[in-house]
Amino acid sequence: MPHTPLDLPHHLDLEQFISDEAHDLRSPFNQVVGFSKLLLNDLGAAYPADQQKEDLGTVYRNSQRALLLMNGLIDIARLNRHEKEMNPAELDIKTLLEQSVVYWKKINPASPFQPTFQISTTLAHLFADELFLRQVLTSFIMVVGQYVDPQGTVTITVEDDPAWCVFTVAGTGKKAQPLSPLDLRMQGYLGRAMVELQRGEIRLAEETDDGASIQFALPRT
Repeated sequence: MPHTPLDLPHHLDLEQFISDEAHDLRSPFNQVVGFSKLLLNDLGAAYPADQQKEDLGTVYRNSQRALLLMNGLIDIARLNRHEKEMNPAELDIKTLLEQSVVYWKKINPASPFQPTFQISTTLAHLFADELFLRQVLTSFIMVVGQYVDPQGTVTITVEDDPAWCVFTVAGTGKKAQPLSPLDLRMQGYLGRAMVELQRGEIRLAEETDDGASIQFALPRT
């Protein structure tokens, strides 16, 4: 079957984006407010400990979600105003991938995925901006993860290409329909923009028969 291209926007009008996605942007805040109120109202009443833990978990996950969305909006604004500045340095590729996976789990505690990575490059180091590249990987994990069910896998592969270091972020497993157009647009835009700011290029972004895949390349030096 022919694969369907993924839309990684080249530009997002921030005001229009907020207007279009207002409901989903408010959703985690509404969850935090609602469950916090429930917890406060039930203090001192018969409130089973396991139920308290579950409700506090809901508050925590939605607080993390709200922070992720707010950081995304700030990044979009700064990118649109050309205020994001790179600080390139020599990065150890293995360490970068390890830290990116840890960072992903930290900001997505409710995600069922545990991203893994495979290194097939002869390069040990890459000259790039660490924060930008970590954001790229985090954004693309979130995008491809939308296309596979919770039992699927998300893998980052790093390979050689003349003059380039090629990253592929692939989600594979039982095919699922994306749940959040908000994440697809926001994270797709952020990922593309931060690749291109580092003189990189998007080489592939598509739905596959069993998930989705995004490939990008950064200059080796």
